[in-house]
Amino acid sequence: MEHDIEFVFFDIGGTLGNRNPSTGVFVPFPSSAKLLGTLRDQMGLRIGIITTLGDQLTNNDALAMLQNAGLKKFIDPAGFVSDHDAQTAKPDPAIYQFAAHKAGVEINRCLYVGENFIEVIGAIQAGMKALLKPSPPGPELPG
Repeated sequence: MEHDIEFVFFDIGGTLGNRNPSTGVFVPFPSSAKLLGTLRDQMGLRIGIITTLGDQLTNNDALAMLQNAGLKKFIDPAGFVSDHDAQTAKPDPAIYQFAAHKAGVEINRCLYVGENFIEVIGAIQAGMKALLKPSPPGPELPG
C-alpha cells in the first residue's frame, strides 16, 4: 500500500506526554505507545521526533526520557532531531527541513504532529504536511 506520507515526526512535550515539573520524569499519554506502534507496525510509517531542548536538556537526556517512557523503541534511528542538531529551534522552517534531510525523505512526504500551533505553521512553511494535535487536559485543570 502506497502512502503520501513516509515519515511522521512528533513533538515530545504536550504531544506524546508531559514532564513532571517536580521530578523531571516524562510521563507519556496513555494513547501514545499505541499510536506510535500502529503507525509503524500496521501502516509501515517511519517515526521520528523534532524537539527543542534548549540549554536544560541534551539529546541523550531526551532519548533517555523516551526510553524510560517506553517510546524510544518506536523512533527510527535517523528520526531524532533537536535544536542542538539543527542549530535552530522550532518554529524555524530550517529544523523541519534538517529533519527530513537527516531521515532521507522528501520533505513533502513527511508529516509533523504537534500541539503548538506556531510550530505546526513552521512545519507547513518548511514544506511538510502538519497536524495540530489537541493536548489532553493537564494537571492545571481541576479534576
